[in-house]
Amino acid sequence: MTLTFYSLDKAPRNLPLWHLILGDLGNPPPQRIAKVLGVGVRTVYRWNRLGVAPRSACLALFWLTRWGRSQVNCDAVNDCTLAVQYTAALRTELTSTRAQLAAVMALVGASGAGGEPPVSRVAAWPELEKA
Repeated sequence: MTLTFYSLDKAPRNLPLWHLILGDLGNPPPQRIAKVLGVGVRTVYRWNRLGVAPRSACLALFWLTRWGRSQVNCDAVNDCTLAVQYTAALRTELTSTRAQLAAVMALVGASGAGGEPPVSRVAAWPELEKA
């Protein structure tokens, strides 16, 4: 399993109307909007007059609204929860694998099971001694 925390699929499909986005941002002056978006002031005035802006402009400002910040926060919490649960599952699997290895090593080292292993456990798996 691979973890994918963020992808293009997280972009909102439906965006609020232009005036709602601006209202949520406190109705900034067209000069500030133009500077943030890298467009001309006359362009922003036209968008305001029409009540519609290109999707790219709406999307850029959406992430600054409370709805965009809420989505980012929600995704971050979900990603964190997923990572913690994934780590816990891996830790459980590692513990189980170590127990199985210990059982196999006990069988190999037991008398009547063919004698000593050809390689000592410490030489073969030195990382187990550190754990």
